[in-house]
Amino acid sequence: MLGTYRREVLPNGLSVLGVENRSVHSFACSAYVHAGPRFEPPERTGLTHFLEHMLMQGSRDFPSFNDIMRCVEDLGGVVDGQTLPEYMTVAFGVHRKHWRRVMDVAADLILRPLLDEGEIEQEKSIVSQEILHHRDRKGRNISVHELAHELLLHEELAEAGTRGYPHITEKFDRPLLEQHYRAFFVPRNMVLCLAGGFDFDEVMDEVRGRFGAAEGEGDLPQLAAPGLSRRRARSFYRSTEALPVAEALLCYHAYPLGADRYDSLRAVGHMLGGGLTSRLFTRVREELGLVYDVHSYPHAFSDVGALYAYVSVSVENLPAALEAMLDVIRRTARENFTQQELDRYQESVRCGMDMLCDHPSRLASWFGRQELLLGPGRVITPAEYVRRQEALTLEDLHATLKEVLVDSGANLAVAGPFGDEEVRRMREVFPAEEARSALDDNNGLNHEGHEEHEAEG
Repeated sequence: MLGTYRREVLPNGLSVLGVENRSVHSFACSAYVHAGPRFEPPERTGLTHFLEHMLMQGSRDFPSFNDIMRCVEDLGGVVDGQTLPEYMTVAFGVHRKHWRRVMDVAADLILRPLLDEGEIEQEKSIVSQEILHHRDRKGRNISVHELAHELLLHEELAEAGTRGYPHITEKFDRPLLEQHYRAFFVPRNMVLCLAGGFDFDEVMDEVRGRFGAAEGEGDLPQLAAPGLSRRRARSFYRSTEALPVAEALLCYHAYPLGADRYDSLRAVGHMLGGGLTSRLFTRVREELGLVYDVHSYPHAFSDVGALYAYVSVSVENLPAALEAMLDVIRRTARENFTQQELDRYQESVRCGMDMLCDHPSRLASWFGRQELLLGPGRVITPAEYVRRQEALTLEDLHATLKEVLVDSGANLAVAGPFGDEEVRRMREVFPAEEARSALDDNNGLNHEGHEEHEAEG
């Protein structure tokens, strides 16, 4: 297993990490920027996501989307951008013999985007369509992941999610994008991670020449609002015909990245619902036959975290599936896992991390995300991660279970074509304070999402 990495900080503050593996033929170059919806005020929600789109629409030396994609794809490679709540990433992967050429593309795209006004106007239509993919005909958000995200981070439930609204997107222009770019694409607010078949010293000579001249001054961006620390149960039901089946997401307040118990939280998430032999899958899908998909996983930021339990289910099985999920979760919190389950999990970690090290793009993500969100000195290698997981005991797991998997720390978001009867039964199974949405109120809807009719006469 690869247990080491190299790190260099350029004079302008850019952190560069390198993980060499001469046995592989691929080379990954990933840039991470501490930006995203959590840094945006409500009136600019989605601006980082829109900027990510515009980075792919042309740079000084590669002035169009086709120029960028053709160059990378002709080298047998891929390029991808992604915006998450707390960071943006632009990732490149090519054959190792073409590392120098892909560095040309990466540096130009990241440091010299054109932000062409004509492309901005065209991209508005594309991004708006992406937003509407997660909305119903009334403009209401139907993504349980985004609704649960709102419950986790905000007292007032909004519909913007991480992409915003089309009417907000329509207001984005070049001056605003340039301002956003200058505020976040600052070398000390970024991390560049290299992984795969390459020589770190050789590539660093090129990195210094391409990225060393980048400048940026001023204070580093701060989160627009910290995550909530409150521990009270809340729920939100979004009835909509836009989904063919119902989706439900239980969200338990937990630990942020870097917390002492985050290691045990990852173990709990996997053993509870991380695989086809996990407790949730075995009970809810295989034994009861209630659902097609059920799983759980940790979801963490720099200041707050959660354990998610997700299910996709037909409406007629929705209340029963929710009840079965809660029964498994509550029983596990009382009784703990078994030593056999822990042994199996620890072996899966050993094998999984060995295989992660075979994939440069996954290695780049592993190191780059930690360096960006946790800072220098707190990055753990795959080998160290395995050691920490091997050190977990049943007592560690039970302490985490008792602290996290409590009804008073849970949120529930449900979306789908269900009616009043299903909502009534879910309220019995999961009694909680119900959040409301202004969009439901403004459309003449109650919080179950059904139309209210005025009395005749």
